[in-house]
Amino acid sequence: MRIACVINQYPPNITAGLGRYVELITPYLTRDHHLAVFTLNDGHQPVHERTDGVTVYRPLGRVLGAVSRRRRLNRTRGAEFALLALNVMVSNWRYFLRLRRVRRDERPDLVAVHDSTNFLCGLLCHYVLRLPVVFHVHTTEYGVAAQRTITDPLNLFAAIERWLARISRRVVVATPEVREQLTAARWNRTPIDVVRLGGTYENLLADPTFDRDELRTGAATLRTRLGIAADDPVLLFVGRIERQKGIYPLLEAMRKITAAVPRLRLVIVGEGDDTGVARIVTETGLDGRVLTSGGFVEGKALLEFYEMADACVFPSLFEPFGLVATEAMALARPTILGDGFSSIFLGDPDRPAVRFVRSTDPADITRVVVDVMTDPDLRHTLASRGESFVRENLSWRGAADETLAVYRTALDDTP
Repeated sequence: MRIACVINQYPPNITAGLGRYVELITPYLTRDHHLAVFTLNDGHQPVHERTDGVTVYRPLGRVLGAVSRRRRLNRTRGAEFALLALNVMVSNWRYFLRLRRVRRDERPDLVAVHDSTNFLCGLLCHYVLRLPVVFHVHTTEYGVAAQRTITDPLNLFAAIERWLARISRRVVVATPEVREQLTAARWNRTPIDVVRLGGTYENLLADPTFDRDELRTGAATLRTRLGIAADDPVLLFVGRIERQKGIYPLLEAMRKITAAVPRLRLVIVGEGDDTGVARIVTETGLDGRVLTSGGFVEGKALLEFYEMADACVFPSLFEPFGLVATEAMALARPTILGDGFSSIFLGDPDRPAVRFVRSTDPADITRVVVDVMTDPDLRHTLASRGESFVRENLSWRGAADETLAVYRTALDDTP
């Protein structure tokens, strides 16, 4: 099968869970199939290359390329979000032009469009190139979710998403909750398939050379660098610093959490509204109790943040899947999730692998965080169950096999 994958991130340009998704699933998709990736250029990558059996095309315009080379755009700021959106649209047009020039013997059997931001390429591939399209929904924050990244009073994004879903052979989502959400939004003319993802650290933890002691040493060094004493409890948040991730209710809850848990530090890892966080910290007297990473963190550095944590909290208002949950659970960190996450992470309801909170309710966040941080037995139980859940239930090989099965079904579904 020849697959064209249209996606906004591809290694080494990884800035969020979408980049981790494509990095981890690609080796399994390419074992017996040809994959061509059409993706954004961060200003530092080659326009065309073939690496690890994947053909990668990253168009780069002069103006947007110059902006990208100077600094990474922050989607939580209006002007920069607009530049990112413009970059996506221009790149989509260039993806289409590239696909239109492909020789007939290299023509893809199917185009996998990841997220509605790539709607232009998806629609053009369907109407002009007459190629089968499969639509992967990784986020519903534009047209469907109650809590949205952008204001859409005319419901334009919702209409575009339904249009793309309608012309697609299949729609792929990561959880049953997202399928229910899309069905409720009248995405009912295209079959919606649920394909659960794997865990971010699946390959790392399976590697016999992985040195946990070295990681613990790095985490201890990180504590020292951040000015956190060895016996001070650490609560970790990882994600974009924006409303959808529940960061503001968490900060509001911190006033009572710190009163109940002496010396606790909240460490925030990610990029976004750093200015807003700093203002809230100052206004609420949380100076020294809330620390930030100062930007996006990945690789070994991110592992050290997880290892340093006594517990992790991700109070997202919505998460179509949420790879941060798999990261914390796989590393045996007690994990607290917002009700925007799928219930699949709960595991056995009688022996829950995580604790859930009402994302918009600071009082509920306070209650659960205090319960977890003051109960060593509960933390041990959640750590053990979470680690087992990810190891036994989430697999990138399984995700790839199910994805390819959806693609084959889409090709069989002749209009």
